[in-house]
Amino acid sequence: MKFEEIKNPYTLQFSYIPPQFIERSIITNEIINNFIREVPTFRGMFITGVRGSGKTVLMGDVRNKIGKLDDWITIDINPESNLLDSLARGLYIIPEIKALFVKAKLDFSVLGIGVHIENAELVASNEEDALKMMLGILKKAKKKILVTIDEITYSTDVARFSHAMSSYASADYDIYVLMTGLIENIKAIKNQKSLTFLYRAKARELDNLNITAICADYQKVLALDRETAEALAFCTKGYSLAFQALGYHYWNALSRYGAGKFDIDDVYRELDITLSELSYEKIWDELSETDRKVLAAIDTICKKNNTDVAKVEDIRKHIDMTSNTFTTYRTRLIDSGIVDGKKYGSLSLKLPRFGEFIRFNTY
Repeated sequence: MKFEEIKNPYTLQFSYIPPQFIERSIITNEIINNFIREVPTFRGMFITGVRGSGKTVLMGDVRNKIGKLDDWITIDINPESNLLDSLARGLYIIPEIKALFVKAKLDFSVLGIGVHIENAELVASNEEDALKMMLGILKKAKKKILVTIDEITYSTDVARFSHAMSSYASADYDIYVLMTGLIENIKAIKNQKSLTFLYRAKARELDNLNITAICADYQKVLALDRETAEALAFCTKGYSLAFQALGYHYWNALSRYGAGKFDIDDVYRELDITLSELSYEKIWDELSETDRKVLAAIDTICKKNNTDVAKVEDIRKHIDMTSNTFTTYRTRLIDSGIVDGKKYGSLSLKLPRFGEFIRFNTY
């Protein structure tokens, strides 16, 4: 096999489905089946997870699959825009949909789309009214809409959007929403109990990529033996960004030096730089000083004991913290996706090579 940098199938780009894509079949099917069933359990769903976990890619995969179904329309809108206005405009520019609105003599000139229609059947006075008119026509045409919003955060416009979606749901219009967001941002939205639609939306946290699937991918694409592919796969810990980044740097090493002619530690150093620049620096900046101390303690204890897990009792002693106080930080770090607390009485770093990053930034 010939390896050329220009043909590298792994990517460090965000927000699109990469050539080497490991599908999360269970969660993908769960989301799709919810929306397409005759009576959906949830009209709104969130995909949550730590930075670099693949939220946007999964949403794009769901959007593409639903978009291929008969009678479904998908609209992706910018979270920084006027959401209702963007949704109305997004629907209007789809030729087959626009034709339905024109035939029904709907006047949306107040939004600056279309033209003023003499003797119009209905005239929109604002975005929310315009969407009601559109959704009414689309329901008659048996069209269903999936709206996708990437990296949503709470704002007054999001609140307005939520209230409008509640109104459309009450009218039984066929419109559904799939959103991605960091765990803390989704919690901030769902804490607003008055936002009925988003408060009731199902939040689904991403699981790690399957290690066996990563191993098989590396074996095939990088032409590796099983043992080497397994070592690389386990290094990623199933973290989506690490899967792409490690594959990317290993491919480049193969193209520059050839198989067996480079030091794997050089590849890992490249991986550390990529993880730091594209994810870990931002994650670290968003943590409190005490959060960082807890993480540093976990890393120190794990390194000292040559193990992957640190006992909670040892962590508390290391930073001189009471049990009640520590519980707050433990819960927050687990919820954020940075720490794994599945083993009773112990904690471990969930992100790959995060210990190396912590050491570089604290010692």
